[in-house]
Amino acid sequence: MDQFIEELKKREKQSIIEVMAFMSYNPSIGRVLKKGGVKVFQVMTIQKVNKLEDINTMEDFDTFHKKWMSEFINKIKTNKNIECSYGQAQKAINVFLKLFVDWANLPDDNTAKKILPFLHVPLDKILMKNVKIKYPDFYKREIKQLQKYNNSFSLSKVDEETYNKWQDFFREKYPEKPLLFDIIWAINRLNGNIR
Repeated sequence: MDQFIEELKKREKQSIIEVMAFMSYNPSIGRVLKKGGVKVFQVMTIQKVNKLEDINTMEDFDTFHKKWMSEFINKIKTNKNIECSYGQAQKAINVFLKLFVDWANLPDDNTAKKILPFLHVPLDKILMKNVKIKYPDFYKREIKQLQKYNNSFSLSKVDEETYNKWQDFFREKYPEKPLLFDIIWAINRLNGNIR
């Protein structure tokens, strides 16, 4: 076979990961993060996808995710050169995992099917506002009391405890695929508000 084709085949997996990382990072949170962060994120994703096959339980996934969040927060700063919030860090990671695992069915069919129910929903303002309207009791009971700021839907204000409350809610409401809630964003953008 052609040597160039062989080289492309060898680099295909890494290229897919890097492009998906770029696609996840830039539109979702890149504008508020320091220049050059996308390259750091691409390196992280290459390292992390190799560990997905080892995840067998929700607890395994949550441990994996928490470590990745910590690494992201420690290595990637905002464009104001300050530490990212938990809400900001989760966006690129969760969008990447949605694209890679749910949409592309990678790293392989079995792993994707196994970990799909464990994936976290990428939080954003549109999603949180719509859930507040559709599930006001949950919002009042679990989220409102944790809010320290008036702009409760800003990712820069979402801390780890608040983030975990949201993820617990999504998993409780639709355990087969919590990511279903992520389509609120798409529906809202394409067809107007779904309230």
